[in-house]
Amino acid sequence: MTAPTPKGILLALRPLAGRMTARVPIALLALFAIWSGNARAQGVFSYNPPGDLVAGSGTGREDETNYVPGMRFPIESAPAYANSQVWGNGGMYGPGGSQCDEVNYSYPWWDNYCETRSWTMPLCPTGEGHQGQDIRPATCQDDMYWAVAAEDGTVTSIGTYSLYLEGQSGTLHRYLHMEPTSIPVSVSSQVTRGQRLGRVSNAFGGTPTTIHLHYDINQYIDGHGNVYVPPYMALVASYQELPDVDPEPCGPIPAHGGVIDEDNSCFLLHGPMNYWRHVTDAGYGGNLYWTYAWDQGLSNWAEWQIHLERGGEYLVEVFLEADYALSQQARYLVRHNGFTDEIRLDQSADSGWAELGSFVFAAGEDQFVSLNDNTGESSSLQRRLASDAVRLTPLSFSDEPVADQPEEMGPGDPVPDAGGDLDADDHPPELVEEVDVVEEDPLADDDQPPSDLDPTPDSGRFAVSTGNEGCGCAAAGGSQPALCIVLGWFALVWVVRRFRG
Repeated sequence: MTAPTPKGILLALRPLAGRMTARVPIALLALFAIWSGNARAQGVFSYNPPGDLVAGSGTGREDETNYVPGMRFPIESAPAYANSQVWGNGGMYGPGGSQCDEVNYSYPWWDNYCETRSWTMPLCPTGEGHQGQDIRPATCQDDMYWAVAAEDGTVTSIGTYSLYLEGQSGTLHRYLHMEPTSIPVSVSSQVTRGQRLGRVSNAFGGTPTTIHLHYDINQYIDGHGNVYVPPYMALVASYQELPDVDPEPCGPIPAHGGVIDEDNSCFLLHGPMNYWRHVTDAGYGGNLYWTYAWDQGLSNWAEWQIHLERGGEYLVEVFLEADYALSQQARYLVRHNGFTDEIRLDQSADSGWAELGSFVFAAGEDQFVSLNDNTGESSSLQRRLASDAVRLTPLSFSDEPVADQPEEMGPGDPVPDAGGDLDADDHPPELVEEVDVVEEDPLADDDQPPSDLDPTPDSGRFAVSTGNEGCGCAAAGGSQPALCIVLGWFALVWVVRRFRG
């Protein structure tokens, strides 16, 4: 059944105008209000490219790097909307309107790292800019939506409108504008990934800002020291793991083949993220991940999901970077057309593209290449295991199903024609889904001091005003959109039939 639109509902009610005003069930009106609040949250998630800022808001950094792979999205539930506060509706440099306007609560997302500010920012093209990303919760309802820990770690500081979390990965996560009275943790608290830290608000040290979460991440970068790095792609990846988000799909590889790199939605990292190292100045496309090989059970592994437009035989290659690909018996699994083959490769033998072999793949999904860290090499050898790009090149096509195709296998099932069984530790587990209104100063920033830079919490910023006098936004959090639509539609049908009868 197709869900009704607001316009469709109004047209359906028009013949009953004047007859039903006093008799429309309160439940129907309530359902309609709930549905209206949820309607804008529907649809497939989309986002503008990193570094693509709102026109006139500054020069962004075009950086596809996910600096915190595996992190949890910092707002507890979807939908959420990353976009500009100053250059959005209701902002001083925006097109007018209110912070509660629907356009601020819709896809696609907009990056606003490096948006015009006077903070010193070594990674921004101009050397100055916004230090993080502004994120609006589901609606402009104040003090309702929870911000949560992006990873396991320790709360190191709490200010009048800030909270600092040092993650196990070494990343410093900063949260701004949560309601101070809602914060259930304290300095030195040990928190776990997804634990509630406070509710999104407009706290700003006495002067309110818009209702949003400013989130940023600080890491050590060679040549720069500890700096604020772009959080956008880490947010994109973690947001798509939320259960209520329709993620950007793992797009099919065209018939002529293609490359799956780390910035592709078909690439996944698994296991404790503090064991993964991210390199941004080497590898295919300028970045790669690596971890240490060892001789114990499976701990960390990388996965390249294979979704092919056309079935056939494909040559599979992996990209190796000499300084980071040092394992002499790297353990790859290739899942293709119902079979799983184990391939051993000496990563240290070469650099550039190295062949895993040719394999017959079916058209469609449920196929992959994975690289497991349990190579059998002692951890004392400290051999790096590099995860970079995978390339598929077609050798021949088959538009017919392959004869004697085996049934789907689960983890630990025997591998056809592989001469043995795969141990449970050798096969990756099944994947599960985790995934400023400015009236006084247009350049007011979540981190903007009135004078010199001050790295301490709540160092001061320009004052801003909300311009939000009882905006009356419907709160969508916690409701079930599909159920509300169905119930509302049946209630509407009941009303129409009652009055026509």
